[in-house]
Amino acid sequence: MNTGPAEGPGKRSGLRLAILAGAGEYPAHVARNARAAGAEVYVAALSGAANIADFPGCDAQEYRLGQLGRLLDALKRREVTDIVMIGALPRPSFGALAPELSTLKYLPHFARAFQGGDDHLLRGVVSFFEGQGFRVGSPAEMAPEIVAPLGALGRTVPASVARDALLRGFDLLAALSPFDIGQGAVIADHRVIAVEAAEGTDAMLERVATLVRAGRLKLGKGDGVLVKAPKHGQDLRVDMPAIGPDTVARVAEAGLAGIAVRAGGVLVGDRARLAAQADAAGIFIEGVS
Repeated sequence: MNTGPAEGPGKRSGLRLAILAGAGEYPAHVARNARAAGAEVYVAALSGAANIADFPGCDAQEYRLGQLGRLLDALKRREVTDIVMIGALPRPSFGALAPELSTLKYLPHFARAFQGGDDHLLRGVVSFFEGQGFRVGSPAEMAPEIVAPLGALGRTVPASVARDALLRGFDLLAALSPFDIGQGAVIADHRVIAVEAAEGTDAMLERVATLVRAGRLKLGKGDGVLVKAPKHGQDLRVDMPAIGPDTVARVAEAGLAGIAVRAGGVLVGDRARLAAQADAAGIFIEGVS
């Protein structure tokens, strides 16, 4: 198979791309963008996460994780050269893969990949597909407009107290990177309020909202920031942090002043829609270098 570099942003005529799609809006966005640029797109919708109905006009099929052999056969028949993996997918247990016969020969590779944190597992997935002759690309490469730019997304900008908090938050995430425990945190009142772990960003924000409702956390005007950033060494081809409309709604519900993300390292989807939602809620979204 051809493993040379794909074209940069712009026309992609002749590119044979497979999207391994999890949950959320981003897989469909990448598929639309790639097709509009001229790529031939095949969607492998991961069972329980993605729905093939969300990919109109695309050649699409649903697969369980244990159907890896069947998936590889489909990719090779279609002469796919490039793969993008995008969308939310809860980490499965190795014992729950329920592999088909055609998948059994690949199990030793994934047994080793499961012997570590999320970063270790994802590196194992990438190395597997690269070993099969595919080029693993980044969603940001295929659809750069869905990545956070530098600066404010909307009209609202962080006050000085929020700017101090977001800088402290990025320092915190950098310090936590070696522990592979999450990509987000909430900083307010000159202290760390919450750190994202296995529960994810939404559940973390709900914890903060519960503290606010119970009167255990009182936020001053313009205080309280959600920060999101990749971990050091994180492979952004397969595990780029993301925010979306639900994130904005939960930040507003928790009474936080806004969201700070690492510019170029976090997915934001439809920038204009997210900016309008943030403006309506009176919160900021800012990309920080």
